[in-house]
Amino acid sequence: MGRLKGQVALVTGAGRGHGEALALRFAEEGAAVAACDILPADELDAKVGARIREAGGEALCSQTDVSEEEQVRKLVERTIDHFGTIHILANVVGIAGPTKDVWQMSLEEWRHTLAVNLDSAFLGCKYVLPEMISKRYGRVINFSSGSGKQPLSHRTPYTTSKMGILGFTRTLAADVGRYNITVNAICPGSHEERGVELERARAEYRGDPFDEEAVRNRYQEPRPNAVLAGRWCGDEGYIEKGAGSGEAAAIAVFLASEDAASMTGQDINSGGWVMW
Repeated sequence: MGRLKGQVALVTGAGRGHGEALALRFAEEGAAVAACDILPADELDAKVGARIREAGGEALCSQTDVSEEEQVRKLVERTIDHFGTIHILANVVGIAGPTKDVWQMSLEEWRHTLAVNLDSAFLGCKYVLPEMISKRYGRVINFSSGSGKQPLSHRTPYTTSKMGILGFTRTLAADVGRYNITVNAICPGSHEERGVELERARAEYRGDPFDEEAVRNRYQEPRPNAVLAGRWCGDEGYIEKGAGSGEAAAIAVFLASEDAASMTGQDINSGGWVMW
């Protein structure tokens, strides 16, 4: 369709889930994609880069721990050296963190979750924004969560990091709007691998049995209702698993396109779990 033709997109956490969906969808829309993940670069390239090239697109894959400043600096430098610039930055990467109560977790567990989920967005913007400012153009898309707006029991560092993303998004949007740069956030539904992680961790916390097959089957079930009202209307027959990576990727394409040129500082829910 070519809505992003001629653009260069840097996508973090591209090895699975939302990040993988964004990388593939951006390429489908005409963007050259720099994809990074904690996975070895050859594995990421086989999983994502090769598919982009087979479809006629351009891809550059890198192994990067986006919570480490020097690795992010080198990632951005390599992307600009290879493609010439960066128009779109999608800070997608995130980890679930521990399923524990605050008094049970270590400071290291707390800091690691915030480093991956929140510091990574700061670092990506720190090193990409100078390029966008010099071009007087850019699109920053951060990934929060429905948990960025409401509590998620026994997952304090995760929820704190996702609430932090919303504050970061709004303040940064105010700071860079004068450079024709928009900054928005997506609060997506879950994807299969993350859903399995969360359900397993919660079962372990509660001492309950865990049925991985049953969890995965929920992601494969046909969706009888198109309206995603999540838990709010469960008694009306609506589905409860919410929107997935495909819906999040579609919103990201919109935010990266000229159709959203005057939209900034916003957070969009795609999962149906939260309605504010």
